[in-house]
Amino acid sequence: MKIKQLLLFALMLFFLSLLMISVKAESSLEPTKVMVGVWLVNVEKIDLAASSYRLDFYLWFRFNSSEIGLDDVKEFEFVNGYPTKYEVYSSEEHGYLEYRVRGDFIKTFDFSQYPFEAHTLTVELEHKNLNASYLSFEADPTSNVDEAVNVAGWEIGGFEASVTEHSYGDEAYSRFVFSITLKRPVISSFIKSVLPIAVITTISLLAFAISPQNFAQRIGLGVTTLMSATAFHLALLSGIPPMGYLTLADRMMLAIYAIFLYNLSTSVYIMKLVDAKKTEDAQKFNKKALKILPIIIVALIIAQLVI
Repeated sequence: MKIKQLLLFALMLFFLSLLMISVKAESSLEPTKVMVGVWLVNVEKIDLAASSYRLDFYLWFRFNSSEIGLDDVKEFEFVNGYPTKYEVYSSEEHGYLEYRVRGDFIKTFDFSQYPFEAHTLTVELEHKNLNASYLSFEADPTSNVDEAVNVAGWEIGGFEASVTEHSYGDEAYSRFVFSITLKRPVISSFIKSVLPIAVITTISLLAFAISPQNFAQRIGLGVTTLMSATAFHLALLSGIPPMGYLTLADRMMLAIYAIFLYNLSTSVYIMKLVDAKKTEDAQKFNKKALKILPIIIVALIIAQLVI
């Protein structure tokens, strides 16, 4: 009887040990969690032509030292830049590592809505060796932007700290992403980018108020203002890199050029009528062209909104 009890007890220990081993194996399949946070101190520079920006921020890691060592946590890299960093504080006992980071980061900006665009500046990092099956980052909810951050010429929008997975072939790595959105002030952008060309175009349209007999002055006014509009267009696009798509500024200038073409074409046709001694026909055509002008302007505005 005692032998049976001992055998039963041994079997129970055997199955219990198997259960513990399986639980431990399942738990070992779970990736190690490391919490990452950022405190943005300053946005020092934005270079639109080079699609780069310079940031100054604190970066910290919180981890369980029984699951991962401090030296392993330090083996991370920035995906979109090579900034300088120095260690502020580290403690393997408390599972904490902190850096002060300052340097340039790179991202392809979207200028399709220039000069009323918004840009998202990001800080992206991954572990050098441990993929997502071994290490997974978590965004620290205490990440924030310092209240003193002020970027000249830009308004600060929202910020976000998140974690995604990025695949390199068959392997996926956990990627921490901290992003902040900067947008241009609407009123300032309108005064600097839209108002000047609107004034130039309005001056060119004063040609319709000039008598058809003075066609030379009409054409001279149209050509002069067209040259001014072209120079403004080039100056407007000088601050951004060349792109293979049209920006909002390009589409706006195409509409302006269409108005200039209509104005100059009208003036040239009136000149031909005056040369042919058809002064009355020239005056009638000028009035008719002036009535059609608002329709063309409204159609161009609608086309801008649709596109």
